[in-house]
Amino acid sequence: MKHSKSSLFLMELIIALLFFSLASTVCIRLFVNAHSLSAQTVDQNYAVNYAQNMAEAFTGCNGDLQALQELLTGSMLAEDGNGLSLEQNGYRTHLVRNMAPEPGSTLSADISVSKIGAAQVPLYTLHVDLHIPRVK
Repeated sequence: MKHSKSSLFLMELIIALLFFSLASTVCIRLFVNAHSLSAQTVDQNYAVNYAQNMAEAFTGCNGDLQALQELLTGSMLAEDGNGLSLEQNGYRTHLVRNMAPEPGSTLSADISVSKIGAAQVPLYTLHVDLHIPRVK
């Protein structure tokens, strides 16, 4: 009789351990997914801030890329054939002006932010329209 009680207790103990191991596996997966989602959110928040900063600088300089370069001297700013690229804190902000500014027209630019070292998939893209007034 004593042998059957101990084997029943051992079986209950094994079932309880199995249940807790399954529950801990699910909890660990949830924590890993939450961590990766949090890292993605941080990257996207930085990308939005960098794109908005570049858009404000672009509109503040009235779409003049040379004035924008002078404004951002001392930073990792590079000019390529399509526009300007700014690298800061592990992120690359790329500004492409769509046409040359003419008085009385609308100037547009596309700003995209991607993470340096990762695939060049933009984290955030912002389209900016700027009206260039006619000078009388």
